[in-house]
Amino acid sequence: GPLARSNAPQIEQWLLGADVDGDELEALLFRLRRRCGDRARVSFGAKASDLYFCSLSSRTVVYKGMVRSEVLAPFYGDLSDERFAVSFAVYHRRFSTNTLPRWPLAQPMRLLGHNGEINTLLGNLNWAKAAESNLDAVWGADAADLKPVVNPAFSDSANLDATLELLVRSGRPITESLLTLVPEAFRNQPELEDKPEVQAFYEYAACTQEPWDGPALLVFADGRSVGATLDRNGLRPARYCLTNDGFVVMGSETGVVELDESRIIEKGRLGPGQMLAVDLENGRLLRNWDVKREVASRYPYAQWLNDHRRNLEPQPWTTSKQLGDLELLQQQTAFGFTAEDFELVIEDMASAGKEPTYCMGDDIPLAVLSDKPHLLYDYFKQRFAQVTNPPIDPLREKLVMSLEMHLGRR
Repeated sequence: GPLARSNAPQIEQWLLGADVDGDELEALLFRLRRRCGDRARVSFGAKASDLYFCSLSSRTVVYKGMVRSEVLAPFYGDLSDERFAVSFAVYHRRFSTNTLPRWPLAQPMRLLGHNGEINTLLGNLNWAKAAESNLDAVWGADAADLKPVVNPAFSDSANLDATLELLVRSGRPITESLLTLVPEAFRNQPELEDKPEVQAFYEYAACTQEPWDGPALLVFADGRSVGATLDRNGLRPARYCLTNDGFVVMGSETGVVELDESRIIEKGRLGPGQMLAVDLENGRLLRNWDVKREVASRYPYAQWLNDHRRNLEPQPWTTSKQLGDLELLQQQTAFGFTAEDFELVIEDMASAGKEPTYCMGDDIPLAVLSDKPHLLYDYFKQRFAQVTNPPIDPLREKLVMSLEMHLGRR
């Protein structure tokens, strides 16, 4: 369209020679790309944001643009050449919900195609910034090239992709990295009762990495593995087909790729927190529990938890205090209690021993526009794409929500 054409960048394709290969080459290219970005910021200042590497890898090539689906192949001549053969492909097109459309933010990213939103983005960015000091332990003197890991000016998809890429280039398999960043609901999970090693992996990962949470279908590829995973609530569709000649198709809808029904040997869909992956190097299809058992068997997570984690037990109340009428009124006023709170909430909780259930709604003015006093937290609102986030019902809340907190050094 006119907007995309008016700010279309100059696109170049580079071919580089190297005397190393494999993971060593991927890590070298990762550092090179980040160093080029640093040099550009020093040389060009704010204009450095115009420099963007869609990919710099010996295993993947990313083609992206603000173009319609049907013109992607004519736009990039490589995709129209019949000699261009690949063993896998990831394609994703989506609307921009949290940021303005920009060429660098077009999907897919370097490792991910992301359909959804990350509701915890601001917290994730802050934690990623705080964790940058840990890079020295893995990258040594080269860690300076990799900072900052995330960029608040980029989309949630771009920042999740950048965090995932850092874990992968640091030596972790992409499947393990995604299970760490976007874990399933592993607490109070009946299916994990006979899989203690997977439970231990998730509990260990929760101590070292906060989750990137929100409705999301994530399709991933790093040249060694390709696959997809769903968020812990399963709030995005993900369907797949397997054919008798080893072809695997995964998409948000059925029929994205036309297949003869006689070739299809299996159809299915991903459930909440599930993953399906293809090991391209060994030609293996890894189903949900295959992936997770393989990841969980890499290290003795249960032993590490037993050696280093201590659980705080609930402490009983040993004393009670009865406030006088005046002091009680002062405390209630200070904490913003109203007559409505007493009638609809406090009395019901005191008599029934649980929170009351009633229709949700908020028909009062925003705190910043109200002429009545409000508590400080009333002035803050969570930023997320509400229209695409269905509410969680109280029956499933215990399975997918947790207030558990980890204290101590990572």
